[in-house]
Amino acid sequence: MHFSLRSRYRVHAAVLASMVALACSRPAIYTIGLNAQLRTIDVGGIPAASLSRLAKADWTDAQWQALMQVSVKAAPGGRPPAIVGRYTVADAVLRFTPMFPFDDGREYDVRFDPSALPGSGATPGGTSLAATVTLPAVARTPSTVVSHLYPSGNVVPANQLRMYLHFSAPMDWRSGYDYITLLDDRGQEVVDTFLPLDADFWNHDRTRYTVFFDPGRVKRGILPNRRMGRPLRAGGTFSILVARDWPDAHGQPLSDGFKKTYRVLPAREEALSTRTWRITAPAPGTRDPLRVAFPFALDRGLLQRALTIVHVDASGERTMAGDVTVEPGETAWRFVPADTWSTGDYMIAILPALEDPSGNRIGQAFETRDSDDRDPGPPARLPFSIR
Repeated sequence: MHFSLRSRYRVHAAVLASMVALACSRPAIYTIGLNAQLRTIDVGGIPAASLSRLAKADWTDAQWQALMQVSVKAAPGGRPPAIVGRYTVADAVLRFTPMFPFDDGREYDVRFDPSALPGSGATPGGTSLAATVTLPAVARTPSTVVSHLYPSGNVVPANQLRMYLHFSAPMDWRSGYDYITLLDDRGQEVVDTFLPLDADFWNHDRTRYTVFFDPGRVKRGILPNRRMGRPLRAGGTFSILVARDWPDAHGQPLSDGFKKTYRVLPAREEALSTRTWRITAPAPGTRDPLRVAFPFALDRGLLQRALTIVHVDASGERTMAGDVTVEPGETAWRFVPADTWSTGDYMIAILPALEDPSGNRIGQAFETRDSDDRDPGPPARLPFSIR
C-alpha cells in the first residue's frame, strides 16, 4: 500500500493525538507524606496547572479542608476535629503546616480529595485518598501537671455551673470527662454531673479545659433537676478528682493525679449588681493599680476580658491600655495602666457576658434568664474619678 506525503502526515498526526489523549487520560499518581524536616504534610503528584491555581486561591478554611483535611488519628468510632493550619504551594507540592507542631509518635489521618482541585471538572466529594502519617516517637518522662483549678477558693455555691482546669503544658484533644470525677463528702462518685456533650471545651493551645456542670440539673424546674436535684448540696463538701492517665499532647499521662475539695454554700440565684462593687481609685500621676472588689467570686475566664477602663474628657472617650490581674479567689480585679493616671473622669465598661460561676449576669439571674436570648445588650458602665 502506498501513502502520499500528505497521507503519511495525517497518519502520524492521528497517532500523536492518540498518544497525547492516552497520556492525558492516565490518572495522576498522588503521594501523601510527612516531611520530617519541615514537620509538614505534603501532597505530591498534583498537576502543574492545578498547583498554579492553588497558589493563587483565596479559599476559606472549609474549602481547603474539603481538598485536604488533617486530623489526629481517632479511636474506632471517634471523629476528631480537623487540625487548624496553613495551606501553601511550595516545592511542587501542596503543603500543610499545622498551627501547632505535630507531636512525635502521634498518628495523623490525612484525607485528600482530588475532585476538589481547581479545574478538575469533578464535583467535590468523590473518591478520596487517605493515609496515616507519624513522626518517630521520642522517649519522654511524664511531666505535665494540673497547675490550677478555678474557682481557686475553697467554697462554691450549690448552683455552680463551670470550673476551669489549667495544665502546665498542652494536652491531648479528647474530652476530659473520661478523666474527671466528682466525689461527694462520703467519697462516693456523683453520677450524671457534667454536661453530656461531645464538644471541644479546650482553649486554643489546649492548656485550659472548661468543666461544665449539666445546666439541666443546676437550673430549678428543668426535668433532670426535678428528678435528681443539683449535684452539689449546700452545707456539704465535694471533691474534683483528675485521673493521672489523662494524656497530654505527647500521649504521656500526667505526672500525678489531682484532687481538690470545696465546701458548698447556698445557691446564688440573684442577678449581679455593680452597686455591690467597691472601687479603690489610684492617685493621679502614678501607675498604681485600680482595684475593683466584688462581694463574691466571679467567673475567672470571663473576668479576664470583660472589664475595660475608659478615660472620659472633653475630646471624647479613650480606651486605656494596661495589664489586668484577677486576684486569688476571683473576688477582686486589678488594672495597671501603660501610662500614668491623669486627673479626671473614667468609666469601667463591663461586657454583658460577664457572669459569676452560677451564670448570673448584671441585671439577669440565671434562673430567670431566657436561654434563647441572643441579644447581649450594651456594656454596663460604672463611673469613677481620679482627683
